[in-house]
Amino acid sequence: MKIADVAKALGADPPAAEVDLLRLVHPADATAKTDLALALTPDTLNDLSRTKAGAAVVRADTPLPDGVVRLAWRGHERIALAMLTRMFDPGPAHGDGIDPRAVVASDAKLAAGVHVGAFATVGAGSEIGARTAILSGAFVGAGVTVGSDCVIHPGVRIVDRVRLGDRVVVQPNAVIGGDGFSFVPVRNPDGTRNPIDAPLRIHSVGTVIVGDDVEIGAGTTIDRATLRQTRIGRGTKIDNQVQIGHNVVIGEACLICGMAGLAGSVVIGDRVLIGAAAGISDHLTIGSDATIGADAGVARDVPAGTIVMGTPAVERKVMIERYMNVGRLRMLFPRVGELADRLEALEKAGAAR
Repeated sequence: MKIADVAKALGADPPAAEVDLLRLVHPADATAKTDLALALTPDTLNDLSRTKAGAAVVRADTPLPDGVVRLAWRGHERIALAMLTRMFDPGPAHGDGIDPRAVVASDAKLAAGVHVGAFATVGAGSEIGARTAILSGAFVGAGVTVGSDCVIHPGVRIVDRVRLGDRVVVQPNAVIGGDGFSFVPVRNPDGTRNPIDAPLRIHSVGTVIVGDDVEIGAGTTIDRATLRQTRIGRGTKIDNQVQIGHNVVIGEACLICGMAGLAGSVVIGDRVLIGAAAGISDHLTIGSDATIGADAGVARDVPAGTIVMGTPAVERKVMIERYMNVGRLRMLFPRVGELADRLEALEKAGAAR
């Protein structure tokens, strides 16, 4: 990659020197002039003075060793990180076309440039969009639609009739379209539970629809709807080991962190942030631009733009007040002890009369 192309992407001044760049690295890990060092944070600046990189992305006023070409960045460091890693990411290694060890149904439709890896499966009637890669060991069921430029990593299971948009990335061992957890306890005519009969299963005959530019983390499970669709909106990013129940509807550009759990029929607005290990009870609505703190237990609707924390989840200002009150208890205890001693003395004095 030419350094001029990187400068153009970053909006940096064109460098005077021409450098071919092969890797994006931490300054300490550079080994050749073909490395581009990213040095926008204090820990990376410490190693910049002895870097072996041929060029570096730095602030305009950052000193550089002789021979290192400057690319000046004026924005937030994580924006630069996002742009550069996208440019230098080679993606997962795979071959071209259909591996002879793959199993592809005779009536499946594969567009131009599709790759299906060894021991991967594409079921009957499924359609795979152009340039999509279904990597080794992945499973695509019957009647599935996968858009263009998607990457389906090893171990992924996409169950029958699921629909994925364009540029969707599904990380290893995610399961999309498994049945929802929906059962009805069997009761006697008088309303009491029958301990012998198992709960009745409500079958999941709906589907899952995933929008364009969605990413789904490793080990995440997205259950199919009972009758209609479980939906994931365009641009939403889902971390590892997230559970999304049946009938859930998630809006656009949401971020859902690892091990969060969304129970059935939850509705999430646009641009919602859900922290790690948060749990949201069924049939709740989370408004757009809301933030759910890590480990929060949400048991009621959250209005748009609201930040909630704790279990049961409350607004952030309420939770902070509670934390502060707990801290004040250590100042209250001596005062209570003093009052108890005075009360005891008064009682003894009254009894002496």
